Amino acid sequence: MDETMADPEGDEANRDAGTAADGQAPERPGRDAAHLRSRAKPWWRRRKDTLGLDDLMSPAPQPEHRHGTAVRFAAWAGAVAVVALSAGSLVAPGAVAFSAATDSVLDLWEELPGELPLDTALPQHTVLLDKDGREFARFYSENRIDVDLDHVSETFRDTLLSTEDSRFYEHHGVDPMGVTRAMVTNSVGGERQGGSTITQQLVQNILVNNARDETEQSVAVGETYNAKIREAKYAVQLEQRLNKDQILNMYVNAVYFGHRAYGVQAAARIYFNTTADKLNLPQSALLVGLLKGPVYYDPMTYPDRARDRRNTVLNVLQGRGAITPDEAAAARQSGLGLDPGSVPSGCADSDYPFYCDLVRDEILSDPAFGKTQEERADRLSRGGMTLTTAMDRKAMAAAQKAVSKAMGNENRVALGTAVVEPGTGHIAAVVQNRAWGEGKGKTEVVFADSPFQVGSAMKPLVLATALSQGISPRMKLLANGPYYSRLDNPPGGFHNYGNKNYGNIDAYQAVRASVNVYFVRLIERTGVKEVAELAEKLGITTVPTKKLHGKEASLALGSYEISPLEMANAYSTFVSGGVLCRPVTITEGIRSDTGEKIPVPEAGCHQAIDPSVAATVADALKEPFNPAGTLGVLGMPKGRKAGAKTGTTNDFAANWIVGVTPQYATAVWLGDPRGGAQHPLKKVKAYGKTFRDLTGSELAGPVWKDTMEGLHKGLPAEPMPEADPLTSSVAASRSMPDLRGLGVNEAITVLLRDNLVPVIGQKTAKPDPRIGKNVVTKQSAPPGSSLAFRQEVTITLSAGSNTAITVPGQP
Repeated sequence: MDETMADPEGDEANRDAGTAADGQAPERPGRDAAHLRSRAKPWWRRRKDTLGLDDLMSPAPQPEHRHGTAVRFAAWAGAVAVVALSAGSLVAPGAVAFSAATDSVLDLWEELPGELPLDTALPQHTVLLDKDGREFARFYSENRIDVDLDHVSETFRDTLLSTEDSRFYEHHGVDPMGVTRAMVTNSVGGERQGGSTITQQLVQNILVNNARDETEQSVAVGETYNAKIREAKYAVQLEQRLNKDQILNMYVNAVYFGHRAYGVQAAARIYFNTTADKLNLPQSALLVGLLKGPVYYDPMTYPDRARDRRNTVLNVLQGRGAITPDEAAAARQSGLGLDPGSVPSGCADSDYPFYCDLVRDEILSDPAFGKTQEERADRLSRGGMTLTTAMDRKAMAAAQKAVSKAMGNENRVALGTAVVEPGTGHIAAVVQNRAWGEGKGKTEVVFADSPFQVGSAMKPLVLATALSQGISPRMKLLANGPYYSRLDNPPGGFHNYGNKNYGNIDAYQAVRASVNVYFVRLIERTGVKEVAELAEKLGITTVPTKKLHGKEASLALGSYEISPLEMANAYSTFVSGGVLCRPVTITEGIRSDTGEKIPVPEAGCHQAIDPSVAATVADALKEPFNPAGTLGVLGMPKGRKAGAKTGTTNDFAANWIVGVTPQYATAVWLGDPRGGAQHPLKKVKAYGKTFRDLTGSELAGPVWKDTMEGLHKGLPAEPMPEADPLTSSVAASRSMPDLRGLGVNEAITVLLRDNLVPVIGQKTAKPDPRIGKNVVTKQSAPPGSSLAFRQEVTITLSAGSNTAITVPGQP
């Protein structure tokens, strides 16, 4: 594939080279391909003249004959390629015994397909950028980093062209001189030469990765005569589709240099810890020499072989006049100059591994990157994407500082924090008090994206459901325990924390003190499934809504598992005017090679709940910071208003706090990842002291506050939403309908439509010949009276009616 061993001048230069010695040669000014082409009479034109192949090296001067000449030239070149291979194997099959002048060759040539699959890029990197455009991670299956030809050193380009394809800018994809020389060398038993041009080598690289059928796979391998002819056809067609610089650009990004380095940019990093634009002469000669055998000439394993191979390349450059004898001597005397670098791959190599893992999961799960799991995995593996994410380094630093300050990485108890931007769904930060990996103090589980029981942090969603149904937050309910609900009950009934009784209180007071009994009574009125359905509307996916029986009162107290990310995002709806967005990490994407925009996951922002409901919940969330509230001692973040709700699960299995400002929604989970029930928070060391029987306000609360203060540093203080007066009013805007005279089915429909509970009285009215069967004659709530949500209304039916009617939604 290269020309170094077959070139007489190169061999002569090698004899003059002498023995290389260690040392560092000065870097010479680079000479690009344009410089080589601009010489008065370049060495390759002198060689061409001596071989008498001018008529084969360029198309005919007359435009009207150009196409025919090119076709005949290509056909001849394909035939010569076959002959060269045949001679090399000392076999002369009849299939190659034909003349370039015959019509059969031209017909064969014309019948061969020649369109390469260029739409699919060679495997490259997927690069992740933070919100400010700074890289924090990358993935790749092949370490290939695309670089523009203008950013490859002129020295490397000179070295590559002179060594691998000296007539690159003269031929049309197949070089008859190179093929002929290889044929002669192979036929006399010399070192095997392939005679492939840079264009043909590029064809092989493209087909190795993108072969669409078995035939193209055989061309990629290039082991048969027909494959070589077809390779030649592909090369000629490729030169008609792309100009020379485009082909060279693709080539320098495609070829393999060993040590998982594909392309010159990756090779420059791996071997010299530099970039392609800074490669000097000795470095360029070493890399170009590796193309002949990346494993055999590996400078890290076989330095002597690598040095000899590099010096051979230098000799060729000198022999062809590309460098002076002094330049060649200085470069030969230099050491290999290895300074191994690395190109990080995967989340383990990132400074933000847990956020990186979220991005990876989003790529593998979102249809924007493919319809199937296999397509998405292939997309990630093949790369070629630069993805901008919502990751905010300032937010990450603030959250990590708060978490580390509280507990450190060696604590048995874990902290997981998620930060979401209201109104966008952008995940600004996820952090935890663990390092990435395996072993003590390490994990590869993202706590912020893992579901845990949420405790009382669920209560605001019960309130939002009640408000959506027209229940006033000022409605008072008796909140004393123990309370035995008409729904399911735990042993001994429901109790408030510390067995405290509160009497008749409203929702504001219940949120302030996190009163369990109030919210159990409230979910009785809203309905269990209705709360679960609203949770789904707010993006919570782990509550099994369809499997609920409607009796699970414990849903109000957070008995079901939800991730910190979903909780933060749900709360964000309360300060965004009721707008919910799907939480996403990726905000923008482009193809790395073309800069073309690519589809990314949709946040799908939409109106999830009424703005007045959202504002009223946000207003109620300020109550815990009241001096008598659960967060009264902690206080709001310095210099701004906020809303928050703590959560403590049964037997201190876990602690939570979820809180919001108009700029950020942050959820903090605290628990033992081995299992909260088996390892409760009864004794925890944090902040240099020991806590017993932890609640959400004692440890998760300070972590949340420190995080929020760091997040908002330098940001203006924005006001929290105020409650909607109509939503907060005790007065009902609807009145009881008059059901008398309606048929029973119609009456039930009217009651259900108004969120009332129909009850069929088992005793019918006295007989009245004027009234038929199954007609309402009486109702328990007078027409025009005020309504309470899900208020029971008993209806009395006419004599002879069926009282065993089943009301929809009731057992």
